[in-house]
Amino acid sequence: MTLTRREFVKLAALAPFAGTSALASAMVQPSRKLLILVELRGGNDGLNTVVPYADPAYAALRPRLAIASDQVVKLTEKAGLHPSLEKLHARWEARELAIVQGVGYPQPNLSHFRSIEIWDTASKSDEYLEAGWLARAFAASPSPASFAADGVVVGAGSMGPL
Repeated sequence: MTLTRREFVKLAALAPFAGTSALASAMVQPSRKLLILVELRGGNDGLNTVVPYADPAYAALRPRLAIASDQVVKLTEKAGLHPSLEKLHARWEARELAIVQGVGYPQPNLSHFRSIEIWDTASKSDEYLEAGWLARAFAASPSPASFAADGVVVGAGSMGPL
């Protein structure tokens, strides 16, 4: 069987969860809440992931890259998803999906790497924290002893918000 790069990435991203009992337990117990945080860094083209299809500047400034408005999976009157993300539309309609765009902070630091640290830790520009914002949230309300893990990081060189 030959896999495309895209198929390989999809499978590789799911592999670590195959044996995660916390995830499996959450899937079996519908009353349990589960947060899956997907942070797209680096090579992701954010404007072609969540597409501002109703903005005339989008198509005008991206004549070769813009997703045609009739191909966009519409979420709102102004924005939609890339066609390859169509399966997420049902989650959006069920109010099980949220998209946070344009995250910033006051008095931006001009260092790309320091900015990532600030986002990951939800710290002030002059504050250096070791734990990420999500790790601190987990610490503030500990998980039941039956949890295998509070969180799992896939594919990052750092712990990110954890």
